[in-house]
Amino acid sequence: MAGTTSLPAGARAGGSKPNLYEVIRDQLIGEIESGRYPSGALLPSVRELTAKMAISTTTARKALAEVVTAGYARPEGTRGHVSAGPRTQHTAEDARQPTEDATEDRPAGLIIRPSVTVASDEFAGSETDRTTIDVRFEPAPAEVAIALDLNDATSPVVVRRRLTTDEHGTPVELRASYMDHDFAQGTALAEPEPIIGSWVDALATAGGKSLGAAQRHVSARHPTDTESAMLGLRPTACVLVRTETTQDQDGHPIDYTVTVWPAESTRLNLGSE
Repeated sequence: MAGTTSLPAGARAGGSKPNLYEVIRDQLIGEIESGRYPSGALLPSVRELTAKMAISTTTARKALAEVVTAGYARPEGTRGHVSAGPRTQHTAEDARQPTEDATEDRPAGLIIRPSVTVASDEFAGSETDRTTIDVRFEPAPAEVAIALDLNDATSPVVVRRRLTTDEHGTPVELRASYMDHDFAQGTALAEPEPIIGSWVDALATAGGKSLGAAQRHVSARHPTDTESAMLGLRPTACVLVRTETTQDQDGHPIDYTVTVWPAESTRLNLGSE
């Protein structure tokens, strides 16, 4: 990859969906280019990336290996990976490219995205060929343990993360669905393959019975580290967040989904009375 210009976070040639390791790779390269990791600085370790970005060790190792291949870092044995500093040729080429606002200090790795409109009362977007899916077992965060009414907050839950891009490969939505281990294990919900049809129908099929009420809330906040990296946002940016707790017909919570959109480019359609 030496002598080439890296694509912005989330983008791939031909507009195909990005892999998670590519998104993490581009985030690290952007942070090196912006000076957060100057030449000689120690990059996050595999363990740190795994914990901070909620990714597997395989994904973390692949992302770091790609950063090395791109010429932005070098491995130093047990010490880890060390930044090689910004690439001069990248900086020169970026300076020749027109920007939307030449006076704005826009860190590398961030992207300009088109405006989209999504519905606030249902899951926006489906799992298509532009959706990257990652499924794993993780300890339940506090808010998830409460939402799912878990008896043992230390028990692992099934987490299904979906990063959806537009036709140009720009990330526009990040969804994370947390489900009780016993409920999701052995069903399509725990497999990293796109689900055909609606998420609600998939939950009903997995549970084998009709669903009950769903509680939805919409709020705004700054993105987490994972959301910032996945969506290509500044840590100080604003995101729109919809949380939805779905219950079965007996009133037991079976799914807690957090959907995140970049606030500056997303318009929520609240419907009409």
